[in-house]
Order: sequence, then structure tokens, then C-alpha cells
Amino acid sequence: MGAQLRLPRPRLLTVERRERIHDAARRILETGGLRVRLPEVVEAAARLGYAVRDDRVLIPGAVADDFVTQTRAQGGKAPQDPAEPSPEILLAPCQYAIAVHDLDSDEIVPFTAHRLVEASKLLDTLHPFGVIGKAPGTPVDVPPDLQPIMKYRVQALHCRHGQRPVELGTPRATPYLLDMAEALGHPITSADVYVVSPLTVGGESLECALAYRGRLRRVWVSNMSSLGATAPIRPGDALAVGAAEVIGAAILVREATGLPVDWSIRVCPFDPRAMALTLGAPEEFALALASDELNAWYHGRGPGVPWGSLHTQAKLPDQQSAAERLTLMLLPALMGTRVFGGIGRMSLDEVFSAEQAVIDVELRDHVQRLLADPEVDCDPEACLAEAAAGAEGGFLGLDSTAHSYRATYWWPRLFHRGMLAEWQAAGASELRARAKEMVRRQLRQYDFEPAPDLRREVERIYARAARDLSA
Repeated sequence: MGAQLRLPRPRLLTVERRERIHDAARRILETGGLRVRLPEVVEAAARLGYAVRDDRVLIPGAVADDFVTQTRAQGGKAPQDPAEPSPEILLAPCQYAIAVHDLDSDEIVPFTAHRLVEASKLLDTLHPFGVIGKAPGTPVDVPPDLQPIMKYRVQALHCRHGQRPVELGTPRATPYLLDMAEALGHPITSADVYVVSPLTVGGESLECALAYRGRLRRVWVSNMSSLGATAPIRPGDALAVGAAEVIGAAILVREATGLPVDWSIRVCPFDPRAMALTLGAPEEFALALASDELNAWYHGRGPGVPWGSLHTQAKLPDQQSAAERLTLMLLPALMGTRVFGGIGRMSLDEVFSAEQAVIDVELRDHVQRLLADPEVDCDPEACLAEAAAGAEGGFLGLDSTAHSYRATYWWPRLFHRGMLAEWQAAGASELRARAKEMVRRQLRQYDFEPAPDLRREVERIYARAARDLSA
């Protein structure tokens, strides 16, 4: 095969549009400011001389401008180089699901710790297929403060790639997560702080960063504002409000924690008719491109490859989930994206489906093969010899056909390639049935076992957390 097929990334924001968005954002910070729910942050703002009206902190536009200038001087986070993307597309899970698609009953059931173990084992068995195995959900059968710790325990003990930390949970859970991450050799050095849209600073993520700032090196501030719900329905206006709340929050978090701050803006679709975030809808891709482009401008660099995330509002594997996920994989992949989060994720991020996970691997293989530009060169001498050999009986039986088959064709694991009679003779199975059988076959092959000392330390920390947090 030759070079990979590529599409140029479209540019959505002209210079004038970016400047108008920033002008609106700085004026929002000056006139209305941000609602701040934590007294410690309000006190830090007051010490800096920012005006405080009731629970709102007003940030001068010049301060916002200076903060952006400092961000650009630091260079921000460098994007993946879109010029030479890796040929391999990797898949990773989302860890927010609270329900799971039961393989036998075809029902949506709560994500218990036992079911989380089985789901994690499945993803671990898919590591030869380019899947980064982690716990793909949150166990709801343990107390809330214990849930992120149980999640980390499950993935560390059942996934060969599970030593990487999970997201910090509640303030009570955070010290145990920090201890577990250190024991696993991947200390947590950065905390995510989420803006409470619209234009509000507070919540458990900020409480965690403030309480444990002494064990952190950096903080990441981001939002997830929704078009028409927590942000204006017009995309440009939504980007301006999103920029105001993230830039303002980043300034306040930096002053309150004393830590360096990274930040990014994200605007998502929300359909008022459905009263739900509609990630997976066509609007998600355009809004993601616009958000990425604005972030790149603020950080003084060109846009990198698009962010890769598999979403669908479908509740079970079906035609809707296939269409939405294939679209959200194909277009970014053609622009250079090579890592996609959300394998098996359904109903935004409420449900994990093992069946959908193996279908996602098939969709990824389909897209990855599509990216491979076929080698169309011709060696006249070799071609003449092959033409003479195949002139009588065709080319199917030639050694050259067998030798070049794998380089020319991708053979799917789940999609059916044969004709009708062959499919009927083989039992006329549906794709979903083949996917379920693949899940069961993969689970029978599970063979990961963590090191004994690692298991003992993880269990020791979890036992301490369970004793302290279950009361």
C-alpha cells in the first residue's frame, strides 16, 4: 500500500470572527463576571483587586488579555503533528457509564463492580486489536465516595494498561486515588477542574484541586457548555461565552491554587426538543472543529488533528449507533486523528455495551483500511508474465494472488463478505449475534494477571478506603 488518504482540515474561524469572539468574552468578564461558589477563590480574587459583587467576580478585560498573551508565550500544549500520522488507529474507553448492556438479556442494567470487572476483562483481551484497556464505567453498587477508587482498583487488577490513573473523584476519595496512583507507578500530577456552565466557578473538581494542591504540579481547566442550554444557541456567541468562563476560571484557579494552569474551551450540541446533549449528532463534529480552532488561536499555534470521540444517542447497538459512530470516526481519521475515546459507549456516555465495543473494533478496521491508499504502480515485465500465466485459467489460483492478498484486501471479523447462498448455508446469522459470540470468545481468552506485590498494595489501599468511606 502507498501513502494514506488525507482530507484537509477546514478553517471555520476567520481572523475577524476570532477577534469578535474574544472581544465579547472579555466584555462578559468585565461586566457580568463569573459566579464563584468557593469563598477561598473569592478571597483570592479580592486580594488581586478584582471587583466582587455578591457572589460574582468581575475580571478586567486587560487581565484577560494579559492572561492570553502569557498562554501564547508558553506555547500551550502542542498538537499531534498532522503531517505524518501513525497508520494505526487506537481505541480507548470512556469511564463515565453508570449502566451496562447485558449480553444475555439485551437489557440495560446498573453497572455493578462485578459487571465492571467483566467489561474491563473484555477490553483487556482486545489489546492485540489496538484497544487501550481500562475500566469503562463507574460501579453504582458502592458508596459514591468509593466509586472512583473501586473503578481504579478494577482496572489496575484486570487490565494490563490499567495502571494509568482514573479521574479524581470526590474530595474524600482523592487522597486514596493519589496513593493508589503512586503505588502503581503513575503519580497523579494534574487535576481537571470543570467550569459549571454557564459562567460559574465551583464544584467538587475545584475542591479537589484546592485541597490537594500540594501534591499536584498543574491544573487543567475546561468546560462543556451546551448550545441553547448553558450557552447561547448561535455557535459564535456560544464560543464567546465558553471562552469567557474558561479564561476567567483559569485565571481564578491559578491564583487560588498557585499552580500553572492549562485550559481549553469546548462547545457541544444540545437539542432543546430532546432536552439532552446530542453528542453523535452531525452538529458535534462542526462544533468540535470550531472549539479546537479557537483553542489553537488562543494558545498561539495552528489547529492540530481533530479530537477523536465515539458518541451515539442510540441505547443499543443498531443502525443509528453504526451511522453516528462511523461518521465521527471517518472524518477525523481522514484529517489525521489516530486515537478515539468511547469504545462501547452508548446513550451519550450512560451505557457501556460489550457488543458495541467489538463492533467498534470492526468499524475502526474498516476506516483504517479505507485510509490506506492502494499501491497502483505497475512493473511491465512482471505484469506481462502474470498476464500470460492467468490468461488461460484466470488469476485466482496464481501464487502472486495468494502472496499479495493480505496487502490488497482486509478480511473482516464480523462483517459478511460472501454471497447469499453461502450466508444461508452457514446459518444466516445476524451481525449482532456474531458480535455477541466474539465477546464470549474473547472473555474465554482472558489471561492477564497483575504482579503479586502490585495486587497486594492496591487491595491494601482499597481496604483502607472502604473502611474509611463506607461509614
